[in-house]
Amino acid sequence: MNKKIFEEEINQIDREIELVKRLDSVNNKLHKFNWIFLHPYSQGMDIEILRKLSLEENPEEKILAFYARKFLDLRTTIHFVEGFYKTRPFLKDYISSIRESVILCLQKDFKGAITVLIPVIEGTLRKYLISRKGEQKKHTIDIKELLKAIPILTDEYVERSKNGLKSRHKHSIEANNYLDFNQEKELLKRNRMYFELWMKQLKNYLENNLYLNTKHNEVQDSFNRHLIFHALEDNIEYSFANYLRLFNSLNFLSWAIGLTNDGCSVLSVANEDEVKSLWVDYLNILIASEALTETKSNIHEKDILSFKPYLDKAVINAIKRPEAIIKKGVKLHDFLKK
Repeated sequence: MNKKIFEEEINQIDREIELVKRLDSVNNKLHKFNWIFLHPYSQGMDIEILRKLSLEENPEEKILAFYARKFLDLRTTIHFVEGFYKTRPFLKDYISSIRESVILCLQKDFKGAITVLIPVIEGTLRKYLISRKGEQKKHTIDIKELLKAIPILTDEYVERSKNGLKSRHKHSIEANNYLDFNQEKELLKRNRMYFELWMKQLKNYLENNLYLNTKHNEVQDSFNRHLIFHALEDNIEYSFANYLRLFNSLNFLSWAIGLTNDGCSVLSVANEDEVKSLWVDYLNILIASEALTETKSNIHEKDILSFKPYLDKAVINAIKRPEAIIKKGVKLHDFLKK
């Protein structure tokens, strides 16, 4: 029995559990406003910001702004896609769909962005189940079956935690001065608690909102896969807000898969030169999108969201001139039509 190792390890995991409990508490408040999660890649300061917002009267717009600014910090979004999703087993198989959805979102085609991204979530879970349970899971579509991936991920996380303990304290094992059975059991119990606290929010969202079985349950959230793909409702909200909910779900899957599979870095592995190049490309799409907002509004006969309230002032200043050039070209085209 090694009391020193046990106390060091237990203090570390307890600190992490307390952090997730704080996050979980904020997530539960956000649930009232259909904002389901601070995801595992969230920064510590995000907790306090969203906690304060959730206590305000009618905070929905401010909560949307918080998530919108995160997404429209395009370097960060590129790092998620190219530095995490692209490297994760199962999720990386859908990288072209994820990229397409981001482009569609920046173009404010939220319906297209959403319908492209929804299958990525269930497809990733299904591929993971197939890898663990065999080809009989190939045609699984029921959400309760797909969510059986989460307990398997949890068991694998605990097993990797056990291996990590032994790897960190290899010399203590060799000196016959490692943890005893009960110490190791208690530490692994805490590791399981940590992972389950995180995954609880994703499971709740997929099971009770996005993939809720509408045949047997009353729908609380019309943003639902069954309603969307079977056109059972006319009032589906294809919005930037709902797209961000899906994107946050990918962050959960990326994090969970990364912790349970070999060769996955906990940091973004995207090359900075590639990120810079892609940032220019995505920014060009955003500029064109902003320039065509009025044109799209005319076609759709409704107001189209502007991203400007969620952009950094430096970015707004940088896009003014190219946006004006595109708008001028559009006005010339309108003149030629007369």
